[in-house]
Amino acid sequence: MDNNELVSLITQCALRDQKALQQLYRKTSTYLNAVAFRIVGCHEHSKEVLQDAFLQIWDSAGDYTPNQSQAMTWMTSIVKYRSIDKIRREKHHKNRPVFEEEEEILLNTPCKDEPEEQCIDMMFGEDIEKHLNSMNDNFKNSIQLAYFYGYTREELSVVLNTNLNTVKSWLRRGTVRLKEQLESNYS
Repeated sequence: MDNNELVSLITQCALRDQKALQQLYRKTSTYLNAVAFRIVGCHEHSKEVLQDAFLQIWDSAGDYTPNQSQAMTWMTSIVKYRSIDKIRREKHHKNRPVFEEEEEILLNTPCKDEPEEQCIDMMFGEDIEKHLNSMNDNFKNSIQLAYFYGYTREELSVVLNTNLNTVKSWLRRGTVRLKEQLESNYS
């Protein structure tokens, strides 16, 4: 997906162009729904999250600043926060592993049997997995649990048995490193 095209569509949404919103939805909904599904773990809930996210994208389009983030990054963060809100409202999280399974997740890559997970893999999966596997375990584990399973920083500090500031540092440094590695692949 071309960032300039997405920025243009978001700009048109800010001007209340419904056709632009439809195009934006067609171009990004499969990926964004996959992100929501990864966090909430349920097709029904991921569709609700996607609907809420596109309402927020529509309402917030005028606030989007292209020089602060890529269009897809901005929309993905909205989906991520809508997903976390959904989990908190529903008080259950089917994708969240039970405590005993956390160690297994930290040692293995996530299952790729679902269509949404296959979509993510087609778009980014192999590159992300390769770069995550090249990182130290602290960066890798904190990124996997936070972005693939929706853990909060507070939950990560408990699971990874470290303080909150260390978790924040691992996430920040790990995502910066991942971004740099991915950008070097595509530049």
